[in-house]
Amino acid sequence: MMKRILKIVAIVLLVLAAGAAIAYYAFLKPKDPPISAEDIAQINLMPLPAALKLNGGEFLIGAGFGFKIEGTQDRRVEAALDRFMQSIVTKTSLNFAPGGKGLTVSFLTPMEEVQPVHADESYEIQITADEVELKAVTGYGVLRGLETLKQLLRVEEGASVWPTATIKDAPRFPWRGVMIDVCRHWIPKEVILRNLEAIASVKMNVFHWHLSEHQAFRVESKVFPKLHEMGSNGEYYTQEDIREIVEFAAARGIRVIPEFDLPGHATSYLVGYPELAAMPGPYKLQENFGLSKPVMDPSKEEVYDFLDQFIGEMAALFPDTYFHMGGDEVDFGDWDLNPSIVAFKQANGIQNNHDLQAYFNQRMEKILTKHGKKMVGWEEIANPNLSKEIVVQSWINHKSLFRNVQAGHQAILSAGYYLDYKLPASKHYELDPEILPGAVTIEPDSLNWNQYEIAIQAGESPMHAEILLYGVDDELRGLFGMKGNYTELGEVKWTGNVLDMSFVSQFGNMKASGELEGDRLVGTLGFGLISIPFKGKLKGSSKLPGTVAPKIEKMEPLTPIQKSGILGGEAAMWTELVSAQTIDSRIWPRTAAIAEKWWSPQELTVDVNDMYRRLEVVSAELVAMGMKHISNLIEMRNELAEGKDAAPVQVLVDVLEEVKYMQRMSLENTVSKPLTDVADAAHAESMKAVKFGQQVDAYLADTSSTQHTKSIRLQLEQWIANHSKFEEVATGNPRLESVIKTSEELKLLAEMSLRTLDLKGQKKVISVAEKKVILGQINLIETTRSGTLLAVEPHLKKLIQAMPEK
Repeated sequence: MMKRILKIVAIVLLVLAAGAAIAYYAFLKPKDPPISAEDIAQINLMPLPAALKLNGGEFLIGAGFGFKIEGTQDRRVEAALDRFMQSIVTKTSLNFAPGGKGLTVSFLTPMEEVQPVHADESYEIQITADEVELKAVTGYGVLRGLETLKQLLRVEEGASVWPTATIKDAPRFPWRGVMIDVCRHWIPKEVILRNLEAIASVKMNVFHWHLSEHQAFRVESKVFPKLHEMGSNGEYYTQEDIREIVEFAAARGIRVIPEFDLPGHATSYLVGYPELAAMPGPYKLQENFGLSKPVMDPSKEEVYDFLDQFIGEMAALFPDTYFHMGGDEVDFGDWDLNPSIVAFKQANGIQNNHDLQAYFNQRMEKILTKHGKKMVGWEEIANPNLSKEIVVQSWINHKSLFRNVQAGHQAILSAGYYLDYKLPASKHYELDPEILPGAVTIEPDSLNWNQYEIAIQAGESPMHAEILLYGVDDELRGLFGMKGNYTELGEVKWTGNVLDMSFVSQFGNMKASGELEGDRLVGTLGFGLISIPFKGKLKGSSKLPGTVAPKIEKMEPLTPIQKSGILGGEAAMWTELVSAQTIDSRIWPRTAAIAEKWWSPQELTVDVNDMYRRLEVVSAELVAMGMKHISNLIEMRNELAEGKDAAPVQVLVDVLEEVKYMQRMSLENTVSKPLTDVADAAHAESMKAVKFGQQVDAYLADTSSTQHTKSIRLQLEQWIANHSKFEEVATGNPRLESVIKTSEELKLLAEMSLRTLDLKGQKKVISVAEKKVILGQINLIETTRSGTLLAVEPHLKKLIQAMPEK
């Protein structure tokens, strides 16, 4: 048991070391939730509305159901209502005659031809036993309200009903988007269209379209045809495709923002137009991934003439006010090697390459303004010389979002929302744009400071940390630090020689208490009932000659005006390891949880278990809508079986996940390498594993529950029986042989877990020595192979660790 506790604490401390421990200004006074827990438990809405009250009755949908619009007319709203009625037909199997009634829609202002960033998307719904009223200020609000009604509809025992309810809703952030890269791997039009339908279904309103890269240029240009003719390998969107997609999105209240990356990530421009480059060509499209040197020459007037014409053409295709110019990861090597560029910098008083990029962006902003556009760029474009009108998108870290809104920019957060990292929905859900992990807000005191170096005994090897204290008596403030990352202490005080302190982490409230013995500090650190010892000593102090206080980066809190500069966020889907066949499964259903984070009130986005409950329902609704995040993976697993029985493959791969972050990236990955391996057929997050983990937690909380015991037992027995079947299918199959060992380890873990159920059911125990051997065996298991990890491993180990001992 102690080893398990130590492991838990070690995990917590590792998270602290990563600088993701404390919620910036987490000590906000909690608000009463605008929806009761009882009402939330009865609905499957995602995102949750700003306020909802169930009234205990039902509105029954019959064959005479229909809608009417009162007052304002809008062709896009009318089309949305037609789609809404078709969705009801699909869900209920009812046929509706023209002229039906029951739903009354009213709004004041139609949708605009160019959707504004701050469009009013609020709406109100009143459902009684006799009628349904949907009211909004604009047509955008009507669209969002219709999505709520779609999700709220229940079909039970042949009856189609809405619960009687009062709903008042509006989004928390105005910019809620998905960025899709179509350059590393080609994503056809039909895939984009179905994803736009899904984006609208969870009330997101921005499609950021990454259209140029080292690997490809994806838009037809009639002004500069060599862009698509030489830069796309024949896979590009015609201008008619663009117009169709833009209108499809607009009809669903989605803004389309194109990204043409400049001045770096520019190979696809330079293949056809090498005269734009900082170094002479020829250039060819990049086959592999990662950073590359080709960059445009910011000292040439011909470059700006070209871009003026190009942006003029693209601006006519993309009506949105905002235009994304990339600006990330510019390799300055060619600028330093080009004598003309070096001379240009000297002649114009440009001190360095960052300022040269700022000069380029200043020129680009003038061109964009000329064509009626506002500039958006990745966080590397941030520079004091730039206009405050430029929107900055943070992708490297969360701090840049705060820095940029404090500098007067509007900003968007993507850091922490990278879908290609394959992180669990829960990780994205815990992240909040307005809460900065690991922020330091206190003012260091250079006259009164003490630094204690401590070793926390959280395992066989101690974990090293430090405690920084500033000030004295009632002015005492402090920081807890690991590996250079600091977490602000919420409470810290000396009582005689005893130091007590606490801080908030994503795992809950952490507390520490230590007693000073000379220059040594000895105490405990923990959370809940878990307490781990630490030992430390004074490392530096304002009273200790020859020591210097460590430098701490302080982040000032955001003012209300600065907070309003956070427009929202974008979930980023980069496609180095994603194909048209797998992209749905890497975006959905996790993005629905992110959508809720940006739409719903902050106080409603804290219950991870309930989020997963509703996410499972939303996933099924996405399938019914035509999304292929499940069906495409099933098809890929059938192909992996190569004509043999695919059922054992389905059972195993259903509890695998693709490894996280960029672990799978290697030099072998190229644009032409097929993405058809086991890792591609696995989930980004296995919902089967999530659900099994919830069952394990419920069982361990109440081991007398026959329901949980039975369901877990049946699952364990299936995994045990599956191994021999999988081995038969996988032997001699190069794409499956590598995970035979994973299947074997799943069988072993399931057998040991089953023993826990048997022992607890028979009220028996094993010796401490025997359990120690078992735990030693499972700790040696390596379940990461061929780009996959066994997602149920931690839940199975939790069961095994719960084996009763004497």
